[in-house]
Amino acid sequence: MKESIIELIGNELARLFPQIPIYRESQKAGFKDPSFFLHKIMTQVTPNLLDYQFRRYSYQLVYLPNPAKPKTDIEHMEELLLNNFTALPGYATIRNREFEPNDENVLLMTFQVWLRAQPIDNTPKQKSITVKEGVAHERK
Repeated sequence: MKESIIELIGNELARLFPQIPIYRESQKAGFKDPSFFLHKIMTQVTPNLLDYQFRRYSYQLVYLPNPAKPKTDIEHMEELLLNNFTALPGYATIRNREFEPNDENVLLMTFQVWLRAQPIDNTPKQKSITVKEGVAHERK
C-alpha cells in the first residue's frame, strides 16, 4: 500500500474541510482552534481462508471547535461529518461512526475502517522461458 490508512483519512478530511488544520501529534504551542486531532485506537485482525485477513482499524477524531461558539460549532461539525465523512474514496467505507460531545467543549468521534487483506506473495515468478525448437527424434 503506497499510503497508510491514516494518511487516506487525513486526505479525505483535508478535502472536506480544507480550512481546518489536522494534527496527528501533540503541539508544544497548543492546537489552533478550530482543528482536528486524529489518532489510531487499535487494530483487530481475524484470520480467514488462504492466509487472507479481515482487519478492523479503529480511530478517534477529536474536533476542537471555535471557542467563540463551541456548542453551536460542535453540533454543526457533527452534522457535516455525519453527512460527508462516510468513505475513503476508492478504498474503504467508514464504519461504526459514533459521536460524543463532552463537557470540555470538544467533539469526539470514533470510527472503524474494515479491510480484507491479501497476503503478499514474494515467491520468484518465471520471467521467461528458453525454447529450443526442432524435432527430437527423426524416423528413418
